[in-house]
Amino acid sequence: SAIEDMAGMAILCSDKTGTMTLNKMQLQPEAPIYCKGESQYSLLRYAALAAKWKEPAKDALDTLILGAVDVMSLGHMELLEHMPFDPVVKRTEGTVRDQVTGAVFKVTKGAPHVILKLVQRANDSMISQVESDIFELCSRGVRCLAVARTDPLGEWVLLGLLTFLDPPRPDTLQTILDSKKYGVAVKMITGDHLLIAKETSRRLMLGTEILSPNVLPNLDPLTGQKPADLSDQYGAMILEADGFAEVFPEHKYLIVECLREMGFKTGMTGDGVNDAPALKRADVGIAVQGSTDAARA
Repeated sequence: SAIEDMAGMAILCSDKTGTMTLNKMQLQPEAPIYCKGESQYSLLRYAALAAKWKEPAKDALDTLILGAVDVMSLGHMELLEHMPFDPVVKRTEGTVRDQVTGAVFKVTKGAPHVILKLVQRANDSMISQVESDIFELCSRGVRCLAVARTDPLGEWVLLGLLTFLDPPRPDTLQTILDSKKYGVAVKMITGDHLLIAKETSRRLMLGTEILSPNVLPNLDPLTGQKPADLSDQYGAMILEADGFAEVFPEHKYLIVECLREMGFKTGMTGDGVNDAPALKRADVGIAVQGSTDAARA
């Protein structure tokens, strides 16, 4: 049955990070700084404090960050609380105590637009500069990670951006070309910035018609049900799109469900917790090598 489903697949939806790409982050030299006295290395140290730096890294990003920092030099820091990464919240947070000074503060790392909303003192000039930096970097396919901490008054201060590249898998382009040759359309679905999605999609010859969440369907916040007119209202738009960016897990699920409602045998590939609902809903769910338990379930 599984082989028959794969043979009849018309559309393949694919997560980007870890599926189309290697999920092996490469630190880039660019590190825009927004707080006097900070540097790329100090941002990496704060980013490590926003992870459980005394434990093995949980993902590729934390692996890179902890590998770039002298973790032993953080021995005087104590982690009091930790908020793990959530695909909806899109950031991690740590509450730490400096055992030398006794100071307690919070640190966070995550999607720049999410972190920027925490910063109460961000004026128009700063917001404009950050957005300009993000636009320039993402247009080249460079991922940005914002880092912030609280000051003595408990207010968030944006420190700067760390930048990374996540190269495509060496066989991704050929796999996409082969899929198209056999009549299977491929659509990329990612939580990454719209500009990164467009650049990645361009490099992989998928096209650049990438949609963002503001035009996509959502689950009913009270009932958790899909829209009654899902395929009627959104079907044509989803079918014509080459990919989708800045999405949440519910969008991945609804994209797959919409295509299925329209009568297309739909496949989904992914590797993370945020892919699990769509993987389960697809006619053909493919968990790639290194997938989380949730994705393989």
